[in-house]
Amino acid sequence: MNFAMLKKIMAFYARFTLSFTAIGYFARRLFWGHFKPDFSGQTWIVTGGTGGIGRAIVEEATRNSANVIVIARSAEKLAAIKSLSPATITTMQADLSLVRDTQRISDELAKSGRKIDVQVNNVGLLLDQIVLTSEGKETSYATNLLNHFVLTENLLHAGMFAKNATIINMASGGMYNAPLTLDYMNNQNPATYRGAYAYGVHKRGQAALAQYWQTHYGQNGLKAYVMHPGWADTDGVKTAMPRFRKILQLILRTNAQGADTAIWLAGTRPDQPFNDAFWFDRAPRPAHVYPHTPQTKYSPDDLANFLKNEWQQVLA
Repeated sequence: MNFAMLKKIMAFYARFTLSFTAIGYFARRLFWGHFKPDFSGQTWIVTGGTGGIGRAIVEEATRNSANVIVIARSAEKLAAIKSLSPATITTMQADLSLVRDTQRISDELAKSGRKIDVQVNNVGLLLDQIVLTSEGKETSYATNLLNHFVLTENLLHAGMFAKNATIINMASGGMYNAPLTLDYMNNQNPATYRGAYAYGVHKRGQAALAQYWQTHYGQNGLKAYVMHPGWADTDGVKTAMPRFRKILQLILRTNAQGADTAIWLAGTRPDQPFNDAFWFDRAPRPAHVYPHTPQTKYSPDDLANFLKNEWQQVLA
């Protein structure tokens, strides 16, 4: 690692550690009002809902009377999450790194006729090196972005969302380091691939998709948000970022703390004060904190068109 990169990393942690960890969560919670949501009669979809922040969202949603459809890959983990509330949790097994599997469950959901009140695009993956799916896509890109787009677009076009429904994209503070770029989305070049940066690019893409859905579907009452859970002690952090966890473990957020803003957004559905609001600890934050990230030739519509082409290439 060169000195410039080390300096950049140190500056990032110096700026955000107090805010993104449990320290920031507890400090801000002092100023929150009473919030007791009631999700009776609502149907939710949560991707990657068998562990970490996703599981915490499922648990809190069902605790407040929602019916939740959990989509994940592991049959064993799906059985475990369903056992928590068999009457209100429905499970669907799918590999969300694969377009065809995502297309399959989209079709199954459309045939069910259920109306979706809240969709949380939560599943995410950070890899150290390039791994390709059987469909020829870089796995983290396919999981973090492409197939959330496939799932959500299919449900939107099938009329699956209830009136005033909500889409919540689970992003990351890692997007602060990345502009919206199409060139790195499906990067398969070992010479230029850096897993953490790819993850940030994908998360910036999630922010752009929230804008895209709000712009194109918001007239029907739908609200699309992108949020940041803070730095939580998830299983993904344990495996993908062991050094980071070792240093900060004592002050990392719990999964429930990471899930809090998603639950609050679903329960309150606030208006967007600006079109690229990045929600964190129940408040809108700037989507850009470094001068280089707004400087991009790409728009949310450009990203959507790129993803549509990628989707159709697989199905062709």
